[in-house]
Order: sequence, then structure tokens, then C-alpha cells
Amino acid sequence: MNGKRTFGLLGSILMVMVVLLGACRPVPTPTPSPTAPPAAVPPTPVPTATVEPTPAYPFAGKPLKIGLLTDNSGPLAIYGPMLERGFQLGLEYATDGTMEVAGRPIQVIIKDTVSDPEKAVSLARELIEAEGVELLVGAPSSGATMAVQQVALENKIILIAEPAAATDITGKNFNPYTFRTSRTNYQDAVVMGQGLLGLGKTFVQIAPDYAFGWGSACGFYAVVKAGGGTFPINDDPQKCGAVFIPFDTTDFTPYLQQVLDANAEVLIITWAGAGFVPLFKQMQELGIFDQMIVGTGIGDNQTLAAGYADALGSTGIVVYHYTLPKNPVNDWLVKRHKEVYGTPPDLFTAGGMAAAIMVVEGLKRTNGDTNADALIQVYEDNFSFDGPNGKYIIRPYDHVCLFPLYYVRLLSVTDPEFRFVELIREFAPEEAAPPCLLPDAYKDRCPTP
Repeated sequence: MNGKRTFGLLGSILMVMVVLLGACRPVPTPTPSPTAPPAAVPPTPVPTATVEPTPAYPFAGKPLKIGLLTDNSGPLAIYGPMLERGFQLGLEYATDGTMEVAGRPIQVIIKDTVSDPEKAVSLARELIEAEGVELLVGAPSSGATMAVQQVALENKIILIAEPAAATDITGKNFNPYTFRTSRTNYQDAVVMGQGLLGLGKTFVQIAPDYAFGWGSACGFYAVVKAGGGTFPINDDPQKCGAVFIPFDTTDFTPYLQQVLDANAEVLIITWAGAGFVPLFKQMQELGIFDQMIVGTGIGDNQTLAAGYADALGSTGIVVYHYTLPKNPVNDWLVKRHKEVYGTPPDLFTAGGMAAAIMVVEGLKRTNGDTNADALIQVYEDNFSFDGPNGKYIIRPYDHVCLFPLYYVRLLSVTDPEFRFVELIREFAPEEAAPPCLLPDAYKDRCPTP
């Protein structure tokens, strides 16, 4: 025990001596490094104004309000939901689901015109002045649409006409602020007239007594006369070989008797909305389908199912039927419409989609600027886009929209998938192009023949 203590004590003493001896060694002097030149002093910066980068989209973040004039009541109420659904899905498609264009979130404000021109004007002004909308789209009624054209002109705001078909919208009533994605009555006449001229030489017409009916009847009159056809009654450019019927008519008998008395081979029918059902029923009761060839516009699926049973085998123009176009845009529309609404898209759904695509594509090119001058410049610069019918082309001089149209035969009104028609011929956009019908004030815009 004592030996261990002695060893521990000696070890401690030796360790202390080692430390002390190490501390007594001289510390080596470090070799000096070469002297570095003094660092350069940066100059004092001169104050300058801060330059903010130009944003890619100057209107980014500002909501884009669009006024959609439609019909949810009144004689054309069946068309309102088609327009609204098509427009909504068109925005979804054209914006890749973001519902924004050029950084601007899109807000659609819907108003029901009830097909009343005065109400349409009041609603259009309300949309612009109270709601702050920057674009207008609509409406099913041609009369309402033509009335709103003046509002667009006064406020220097773009109106895209859809689905109103009156030729005068981009004819006698033209102004530079109105464009259209709807077809014109004249385009209908070009498509259907060529087919009907092979079925007879004498013709008579019935049409509703307002802008759409007059435009259609006079379009058919011009095409049939140019093809060598004649009209036994009302054969002049003012009456257009037609019997005009008030749009709210429910008893068509006296007008249909005039049709029978004409002893024509072919009856051309222009009508719209729910009135097709009683019209066709009374035509069947009077034996018109047995005595004459009937050519008519092919309506929406609901109306076909309800009122066209007696018209099976008849031929006519259809603006859109979901089974006809073969392209990726229509494929998307059919698939998406079934997902959201459980049914395929209908007659004017495609037009609503086309109007939405036109809005978005135009604003992409203006970086979100809705200024009418900017959009007019875009839309008049060989503007075209792909839509559910195929290629849509805006004619720069009169703003007519050219796109594929279909001459078809009615085969069924009971198919559960609404496969009601068969294609006879598809007309390419240019094949159904109407003449330039601008009024004198704008006549110099028409191309020289």
C-alpha cells in the first residue's frame, strides 16, 4: 500500500517537471509573409431610381367579368342551359381548368333576357354599368341580340353573338364591336338549299315573324331562286316566298292551309324553340308530310324526341350534333359533358363552347386587355381557332364566323343515346360562306368581287 502511494507521488512530480521544462523552451519566431497590397476601396454608389420589372400580364389579378345573355324562360328557354353549359365547359377547356386568362380570374354573370329585346338592352346596360363586365356574349334570340348590338357600340365593348342566327347581325345591323361564333341564316340556306333543289322545283316556306325567321326565309329564297327554283306564292324579295307566322302562335291551321293551297313540291320550315312540337303535330293532322317534301332545320334532342316523330326521313341542316364532328375538341366536350351533366352535349352547347374559346384565345393575344380596339385588331387579323365543330374562321371584314355545318337525314327520335341523324354531307367552312351583306355605311369593307 505504501509502495503504491510512493509510486503515485513520484509520477506526479515527474509529470510536473516535464510540463515546466516544456514551458521553458524558446518559442520559434514565425517567418513573415510577403506584404499584400491594400484592398481597393469600392467607389461610393451613385443613387439611382428603382426600376420595377414590367409584369408579363399587366392586368394580372384583376377579375375578368363576362356578361352572358341567355334565356332561362320564355319561348327559347330550352336553349339557355345549352349555351350556359357550353360556355362554362369552353372556359374550362380553353384555360386548362384554371379558369384564368393572362392571370385574370374569370367571372361569368348570367342574365335571362326572356327573348325580349327591351329587357335584353336593360340587362346589358346593367351588366356594363353596375356589374362592371368587360365583354358580352349571347343571346339565343336574334331580336334581343340585335338590340344589344347598339349597347355594345355605345359602350365600345365587344359582343360575341351566340347562338342567334339572324344574318342581319353581321349584315344590315353590323357594327365593328359585334363578332359572332353562331352561323347565319344564309349559311343554313346554302347547306340545305343545295340538298332541296334536287328534290323539287317549286317551293313554299313558313317562318316565324321576327328577325330570325325573316333572315332565314330570305336566305333560302335567294339560294333557291339562284338554283332555278320558284315559289308559287309571295315570290318577291320582300316576302321571300314565305308565310310568316307570329312566334307565339299555337294554332297553325290557317297558315298551314295557305301552304297546302300553294301546291308546291317542297316545304321549307324555319322555326325555333318549343313551337316545333305543336307545329309538326298539326302538319301531320293536315297530311302535309304525305303531300309534300319537308325540309327543316334539325333541332335539339329534346325537341326531336317530343315533336319530330312524323318527320322521320326528312332532311335538313343541323348546326351541331354530338355524333358528327370527329376531332379532339369535340371528343373532350362529349366526354366532359357526360361526366358533369350525365347526357351528351346538345344543339347549341358547341356554340357556347366556341364563344368561350374565342374569348380566351383573343385575350391571350392581348395579355388580358379587353379594350375593344385591341380585341378588334386581334379578331380581324386572320383569326381562327379549333372548336367542337372543327376549324372556326372569323372573316375580318364582316365578322361572320365560318365553320363546318352538316346536311343530315333524320332516322330516329327514340334512340336512348340520342343517335338521331345520319350524315349526308359535311360542308367545310368556306363551302357554306355567305356573301358580304354589309350596309352602305360599311360597304367599302367588303372585298372587291
